[in-house]
Amino acid sequence: MKLLILLFSTFSAVNCARILGFFSFPSISHQFVFRSIMKEMSLHGHDVTFITPNPLNDPSLVNLTEIDVSNAYELFRKYDFSNFGRSSLSIFAITDMMNSFSEEVIAVEMGQKSVQELLQKPSDTFDLIMIEPHFSFFFGLKKKFDAPIIAVSSMNVYSYYHHLTGNPTHPVLYPDVFSEKLGRQSSLIEKLDSTFVTLMWILLSELLMFPRSDQLADKYFGEGGPTIKEIIKDTSLWMLNVNPIFSDGKPNVPNVIEYFNIHMKRNESYPKDLQQILDNAKEGVVYFSLGTNVRFDHVQGDVKKTIIEALGDLPYTVICKWESEKLEGQPKNVHLRKWLPQQAILAHPHVKVFVTQGGLQSSEEAIINGVPLVVIPFLGDQPLNAQILTSKGMAETILPKHLHRKILTETIMKVANEEKSFAVLFSRYRNKAKELRDIFLDQPQSGIDKVIWWCEYVIRHKGAKHLRSPAADLPLYEYFMLDVLAVVLIALYLVFKVSKTIIRILMVFLRTTLLTTSKKKKKN
Repeated sequence: MKLLILLFSTFSAVNCARILGFFSFPSISHQFVFRSIMKEMSLHGHDVTFITPNPLNDPSLVNLTEIDVSNAYELFRKYDFSNFGRSSLSIFAITDMMNSFSEEVIAVEMGQKSVQELLQKPSDTFDLIMIEPHFSFFFGLKKKFDAPIIAVSSMNVYSYYHHLTGNPTHPVLYPDVFSEKLGRQSSLIEKLDSTFVTLMWILLSELLMFPRSDQLADKYFGEGGPTIKEIIKDTSLWMLNVNPIFSDGKPNVPNVIEYFNIHMKRNESYPKDLQQILDNAKEGVVYFSLGTNVRFDHVQGDVKKTIIEALGDLPYTVICKWESEKLEGQPKNVHLRKWLPQQAILAHPHVKVFVTQGGLQSSEEAIINGVPLVVIPFLGDQPLNAQILTSKGMAETILPKHLHRKILTETIMKVANEEKSFAVLFSRYRNKAKELRDIFLDQPQSGIDKVIWWCEYVIRHKGAKHLRSPAADLPLYEYFMLDVLAVVLIALYLVFKVSKTIIRILMVFLRTTLLTTSKKKKKN
């Protein structure tokens, strides 16, 4: 028996890996995804170090060491991300804002004593590094710790990352997430705009973002070693939160894995007063929340007043996430809360419509519960998500610049009241939501099981270099076959010049022959 116990302990030690997860972005909607992964890795017996602005603080997770960098939220509140999109800002302004924000976050988080102590550990401390890729600086952890690196994103990533990995990045077929376009581009204007966005990300990455990340990586992780771009191209695995409803159909190379539906098990429950409000709302409930990244104190103009007035016009009970729980002129049917258990609310049978900003996590939660949407997209991937949800038939979209009291009221009523229409149109939005839910949930394994399996696969195969696509090593001129095109054009040009010269010589020879013949005839 003692021998068996010793043997099993040995197996456990072999299977246990030391994992560093550094997920820096101060947004709970992002962190829900990463927390689920880190928790599950710990439950699988791995020794996990988790650097996050939203620690789990779960004493039952004995294999989990958390480093709290929640002070980064102070920086997030300084920036107005309510207009962070191409409808309001240029690509250059978006890049400038993200660079400024990321550098401040890096300075705060990397300056913490616990993080600095971590960086003093030996280079072989970890068997795997997991990071969020939106700030390219964090790829530099590979310079400090000699371990395979996995990039885990709570959404898709921009087009140049796909190119560096070897994924196809055709701007007509697969527009960049920041182009705010969906699917194949048909008009010439759309094609030009999508190409412009793709090329801008290449130029801005090469000339601005990567060089600055290299400077910061040298500062915090030591000089020398591979560049940030080289590390990105050599990343063992890319894990992107892309569900089948939002997928653009892009074929992925072997080391790009799409996952989804891993943040849903939060075991949320209602406070007693909220339970009563939901249960007593026999006429139906409209749930209103613009997520965690859009704050009403950042929204400009009379938008706040417009929204409250529109919600007050509805014949339904409204539960609304707001910055305060009381508001001057608050309608009787509107209940304000600073924080709400969103998954639990969406699962309640009385909820008729979810008014949302269109964030990926909120959209997935609505799909899973079959709740139709009214989307008011503000920033990032939200405009694109809104287009997808509307094109799929489970949502209506209102752009912030078109947001008026009457439009908001009528749109909510349109989505909520569809069930009272005639038989052919009966419950169209909700039926579409249920159809998408069936597609979403019909998968061979759970999202979290897929993520954990692939992470452990990389550990087992020491970086899984065999998954890496040779396309990752192709420079742009080879990827677009410009060298081949140049040779073909030069060959055609040479053929043309040689042919032209030969024809000219033949013409001269023919002219000379004709003249000689003519002279002979005249002489005779």
